[in-house]
Amino acid sequence: MSCSGTPAWGRSPKQPTTAGSWAGAPTPSAPSNSSPPGRVQRECRRALTTLGLVGLKNLPPLCDLTAPSWSGKQLRRLGEALRDGEPVPDSGPSYGDVMAYYDDLAAAVLHLIRELDWSSLLVDRPPPEITARAKTLTTLAEKLRRDPATPLPSVQDIAGVRFESAMTLEEQTIVAHAIASAFELDPATACHDLRQSHHSGYRAVHVWLRLPQGRVEVQVRTRLQGRWANLYEAMADLLGREIRYGEVPAEPVARQAVEAVQGISVNEIARLELLRQSLADQRNARTDAMGRTLGPVDPSLARAEHDVAELERQVVEQLEAAYRALAVHRH
Repeated sequence: MSCSGTPAWGRSPKQPTTAGSWAGAPTPSAPSNSSPPGRVQRECRRALTTLGLVGLKNLPPLCDLTAPSWSGKQLRRLGEALRDGEPVPDSGPSYGDVMAYYDDLAAAVLHLIRELDWSSLLVDRPPPEITARAKTLTTLAEKLRRDPATPLPSVQDIAGVRFESAMTLEEQTIVAHAIASAFELDPATACHDLRQSHHSGYRAVHVWLRLPQGRVEVQVRTRLQGRWANLYEAMADLLGREIRYGEVPAEPVARQAVEAVQGISVNEIARLELLRQSLADQRNARTDAMGRTLGPVDPSLARAEHDVAELERQVVEQLEAAYRALAVHRH
C-alpha cells in the first residue's frame, strides 16, 4: 500500500493546556466520566492543532504496510480452525503469518502515536507510556471460543496499542477522542468508555481503529487504571483467565481476593479519579487562557489536594499489598 498525499505533520509551539471547568463537574456523590460534548470537542480540536494530529492513516509506516495476501474468507476459515481445534486449512495463511502481520500493524500505529509531542497536551506530566502488542495464539483462541459468532476478521483487538499517562478523566477522554479523530474516525462511534460500565473491574477508554490495513484497539488508561489492569492480569494467570470475563473462583479465599481487587478499581481508584477531576476543575476555574493563576491560592484547595495525594498513596499501597500477596501464592 503506497502513501497518498502529504498530510500536515507540523507541530505548533507548546502552549499551556488546561482541562477547564464546566457546570456540574463530577464529584464523588454524582459520578460522571464524561464532559459535555461541546467541551470535549473544543479540547479535541485544540489537541489536533497543538499535536499536529492530521491524517495519520496516510503516513508511513502505516501507509507503507504491505496488504496481506489472504482474503477475508481465508482469514475466517483460519479462525474457525483455531476456535475448533482443527488443522490449519491448506489454502490460506498460517497462524504465524497472521500474527506477524498484526504485530507489524500494531507497531505502525504505535510509531505514529508515539511520535507526537503529547507534552503539549498533558502539561507538566511524565511522558505517556505507549506500547504495542498482538494477541498471543492462546488468548486469540480463547476469545474465539468465548464468542463463536464473531469471526476472526471481526476481532477488534488482535493488534493492540496501550496509552497510559498521569491524566484526569477529562484528559483521558480528550486523548481518546484526539486519537480517533487523528485517524479520521468519528469519536462518537470509535471510542468505547469502560470507566462506568467496567468489565470485572477493568476501567479504560478504548479506541477502535478500523483502518484499510486492519483493525487496531488503542487502550487509553490512566496510570492507576493501567497498574490495576496489570495486577488483575497477573491474578488471571494464577486463578484462571475466566475472572476477566465475569466469573469468580469457587474457592472462598480466591473469590474473596478477586472481589477485593475488583473493589480497589471500581471504588477506590474510581473515587480518587473523580476527586482529581474535581480539583482540576477548581484549579482551572482560577486560571486564565495563558495558564496564569488568577488571585491568591485558596487554602482549602491546597488542603484538598493534600488529602487526595494521601488517598492516592493509600490506593497505591493497596495495589502493592495485593501484588505481594499474589507473589506469595505463586511460590
